[in-house]
Amino acid sequence: MTQQNINTGLFPEQLRRVAQDNFVDLYAQLNSVYALSLQPRNLNAGMSSDQLRAAAQANFSEIYAALQARGVNGSQQHLNAGLAVDRLRSFAQLNFTDLYTLLAGASAAVRVVADTTNSFYVMARSLRGTAFAYHFIRNSGGNTATDLGGSWPNWRYAGCAEFLSVSLAPTGTPLRTFSNDTGAQDYAFVLPTSSVKFAGSYHGVGAGGSLTAETLTIDGQAFDPTSSAAVGSQVILTHSVSITDGSSTVTVTGFTVTIDASGIVFNPGTISSSAVLSTAFVGMAIATGSFDEGTLTLTSGTTEYKTPISTGTTTYGRTYMQKANMVSLRKTSDGLTVRVSHGGTALAGYRRTSVVRDTVLNRAKLYFDFGNSGGAFGSLSGFTWSQSYELGAAGATSFAANLITNGAFAANINNWTTTSGSVAWNAAGVMRHSRSATGTDDRSLQAITTVVGAPYLLAAENTYTPVGPGNAGTYVNPGSIALGSASNGSLITPAPAYAKVAFDQNGYNAHVVIPTQTTQYPMLILEAQGAANTLVGDTSDFDNVSMFALAA
Repeated sequence: MTQQNINTGLFPEQLRRVAQDNFVDLYAQLNSVYALSLQPRNLNAGMSSDQLRAAAQANFSEIYAALQARGVNGSQQHLNAGLAVDRLRSFAQLNFTDLYTLLAGASAAVRVVADTTNSFYVMARSLRGTAFAYHFIRNSGGNTATDLGGSWPNWRYAGCAEFLSVSLAPTGTPLRTFSNDTGAQDYAFVLPTSSVKFAGSYHGVGAGGSLTAETLTIDGQAFDPTSSAAVGSQVILTHSVSITDGSSTVTVTGFTVTIDASGIVFNPGTISSSAVLSTAFVGMAIATGSFDEGTLTLTSGTTEYKTPISTGTTTYGRTYMQKANMVSLRKTSDGLTVRVSHGGTALAGYRRTSVVRDTVLNRAKLYFDFGNSGGAFGSLSGFTWSQSYELGAAGATSFAANLITNGAFAANINNWTTTSGSVAWNAAGVMRHSRSATGTDDRSLQAITTVVGAPYLLAAENTYTPVGPGNAGTYVNPGSIALGSASNGSLITPAPAYAKVAFDQNGYNAHVVIPTQTTQYPMLILEAQGAANTLVGDTSDFDNVSMFALAA
C-alpha cells in the first residue's frame, strides 16, 4: 500500500490519475482489512472539474464512514463546491495522507502502543477480524504475607481485551474484556526458605534476585515500548531472571512470549533449581470476571468434558483437573471463553492442573503445577502453552445428579461411616471432625457405584478452626478429600483412585477423579495430631459434599 502524493504543479490530468490510483488502492486495503466489497467511484478522463470533485468527495466520505463504523476516526477535509483548485488539491492530499495512515495501522498484524514507563500494549489482529490488546506491566507486585517481595523488574503479561480494530487506542472502551489483572501469567514458586511465600514476577524476585536479560523485538528489530510505537507481523518478548531467597534460587532462562495474528504463545525456556519446590507453577493464566464453567481434556484422550468452576458458598474455590492438556474457562452469562492448551502432559514432573476462582479478586486463575516435595526441582524445558480468546455459547451445562447421599448434613450424618477418629454432626449443619490425642486421622466415607475410567467431579466445602497454642489463625487448612478404594478407610491398600489432597485454605475444593473400580469411597479426612500443624481440639467442618459424572 503506497500513497502517491498530489503535489503542487501537477497538470490536471496528472492530478486525476494520481487520485484515481490512490482511491483504487485505498478501497482494496479497506475491503481486505474489514472483509467488505465496496467499489470506488472512478475519476474518469473527460469528466468535468466539478464531476471529479463530487466523485472524489463521495469516495472520501464512504471510506471515512466505513472506518468510523468500525471505531476508527479520522480527520476528513470536505471538498466543497466553490473551493479554488489549489484548496481542493490540498484538502485531497490531507485526506489521502490521513486515510493511508489509518489503514496502515488497521492492516498491521501487530502494533505496539506505549502507555507509561511501566505499561504498554500489543494490539494484534484476531482471526475473527477484530483485534486483541495484550497488556504488559512491570515494577509492581504483591506485598502481602504470602509474597516474597523485592523487585518486579521484568515485563509480565497482565491481560487481554478485544477491540474492533488494531488502530484503536487500547485504553479506550473495548468490545469485551477477557483478562484484566495486576498478577502474573507466567510463573510462581514457593521456595523452601520463604516460609510459604510465593516468588515470581508478581510475587518478587527477592533481595538477591535480578533480571539478567530482556529483549523486545518486532519482526526481529528491537523496540522501546515506553517511548515509541512500531508495526509489523510478530512481537517477541524474552527475559531471564534469577529468583533468590536465602540459600534457595530458581533460574528462569529464556522465557518467551510470542504474539501475532494467530494469538499468544508462552515458552518458559529452561527453569532450574537445586531447591525442593513443593509448589512450582510453570505456566499460569487469568480470566477476569465470573468464569464459572470450564472444559478439559485429559491425557488419556481428546474428549472435552465440562465441569463447573465454583466457589461453593464461600468467596474462594479450587478445582483440580488431573493432568489436563487443555482447559477452557467460560462465563456462562455471556459465553466469553479463555482456552489454554499445552503439550506438557508427558513431561517428567508435571503434577496437576488446577483453577482457583476468587470472587474477591473477581477472577479465575489457572495453574500448571510441576512442584515436587520429595526432591530437588532440577531442570525443566520444552513446556509451551497457548491462550486463545473465544466467543462461546452462553448458558450453564446441566450436570448429572449427585451420587453422594446426605452431603449437606442438614439434620445428621446418616449414610456416612466413620472409620477412625472423632466425628459428629454439628448443629451448624456440618460434619465436624475434632482432633483428639489418638494419633490417628479422622476419616469418614460412604460407598458409591461408579463407572471405571469415566471422569467425575468430587467436591466439598471445609472450614478448619485451629485452637493453638500458637496455632490460631494459621493459613494452612489440613482438611482433605480423597476417593478411596477400601471400605475400611485405608489409603494404602488397595491404592486409592485419588489420593488425599489438603484444602490448604478454607472454602471449596473440587477434584476431577477417575474411578478404578465399580465401588469407590469418597472420603473426608482430618489428619492426625502433629501432622500439618493440627493440634488437639482443632476442628474441621465439612459441608455440601458432592460427586457426579462430568458432561462430555
